[in-house]
Amino acid sequence: MAKIDPESLPGVLSNATSDLTSLRPALVENALTQAMPLPDLMFGGIVLVLVIVVHAFWIRLITGFFLKHSAAPRFRVSLWRADALFTAMVMALLVLHLAEVVLWSAALIFGDIVGEWSTAAYFAANCYTALGEPFVLPRAWRMVAPIIAMSGIFAFAWTASVLVNFVARYNQVRSEILAGRVAS
Repeated sequence: MAKIDPESLPGVLSNATSDLTSLRPALVENALTQAMPLPDLMFGGIVLVLVIVVHAFWIRLITGFFLKHSAAPRFRVSLWRADALFTAMVMALLVLHLAEVVLWSAALIFGDIVGEWSTAAYFAANCYTALGEPFVLPRAWRMVAPIIAMSGIFAFAWTASVLVNFVARYNQVRSEILAGRVAS
């Protein structure tokens, strides 16, 4: 057992105190990162906003196209044109959601979180549809999966409200076409 020189004790204690003081910011930062992982929250939040902005832009275009063309006189003369327009709009919404999965995949690849496009797409699609994580990301990125799920929930809810509007308008056009046939 080593002997401690009583005269050197104040120096040892002051060095230990200064060592603890210099460690305190690192400990606080580590504790905050563990409780609220800032890098993945920032990364996920930025990509989520980008996905929602893309969604807003394309929803506006798709909705405008549908409303404009469903009011056109040529669509009011045949059921198949109304059916074709409605089908095209549903397909456009599907393509929009697939593009958003690709956007998340690109973020995972370029963020160097996932190494392969097929793996990134599979992960993003599972999280975006809120099916769950098909595999676990590295600990430093564990909050990205729930953020992808949130963006999907936001986008699907928005799309569902638009689709309800489309169905109402589609049914209105169909009933007007059928009423025109009966009146003729």
